[in-house]
Amino acid sequence: MSKKSNATRTAILEAARAEFAEHGLAGARVDRVAERAGVNKERLYRHFGSKDGLFDVVMAQMLQEFAAVVGPPAQTGDPGDYVARLYDYYSDHPEKLRLLLWEGLGGHSPEDSHREHYGQRVAAFAEALGLPPGAEAARLLFTLCGIAGWPLAVPQVANLMLGEESPATPEGRARMRDFLIRFARAHAPATEPPGQSIDHGGPVNTLTGGGTADVAEAAEGLRQARSKADAAGEVLAEALRAEHAAGVSANQLARQVSGVMSRPVVLRVLADRPAAG
Repeated sequence: MSKKSNATRTAILEAARAEFAEHGLAGARVDRVAERAGVNKERLYRHFGSKDGLFDVVMAQMLQEFAAVVGPPAQTGDPGDYVARLYDYYSDHPEKLRLLLWEGLGGHSPEDSHREHYGQRVAAFAEALGLPPGAEAARLLFTLCGIAGWPLAVPQVANLMLGEESPATPEGRARMRDFLIRFARAHAPATEPPGQSIDHGGPVNTLTGGGTADVAEAAEGLRQARSKADAAGEVLAEALRAEHAAGVSANQLARQVSGVMSRPVVLRVLADRPAAG
């Protein structure tokens, strides 16, 4: 392909991506794509054959870029890290999330190469987590992709539900990202990130059937776990009081610790200030 022909193809694809992201496959107009690219429609058809063919190439190009930027799910073996990379990618490239949504809404049948792309990602993901390849691993990866994209796919719902904590703000985006990481790690099978190891024989694992212990040993393990939890609770309480004293509202603090501490407990902690002196 000549340099001129390659430049024409690149211009058409860039124009098509913007057109499809804005209007979807059904609403996109070939004449608008040609106008944006600075070519006539006949040349566009010579390169891509049809509007559907052009859409297929745009989606294939997007998947290649996605794989290059996000990397494979097995890159670190950490589901939280993968969700974070997905979330960052969709935050920085909203048009690509829109293309995926338009593809689904339009009922367009992707090419077989797209199925192969996702099959490879599922296989790599299953291997990284030590899962058997198949539907269960695919469901888990599909769910992780969903939670990474949903806050950005429906920003109006995020605004209604989260208010000032919406991902529309830099602070809200950062807190949502942190929540997604913690959620993914809590709900995916345990893995061992590079340089770290999981204590498979710790007190909690022993108490839940991960090992054997006598009653005295199990009881001591539980006492130690409770002591650590109490200490962590005190640290959290002090942090809540400090931020509240600095002007952060009780409601905002309650949202930040949702899932760890209920709102009534947060209010009780804030009301229970240590005596001065």
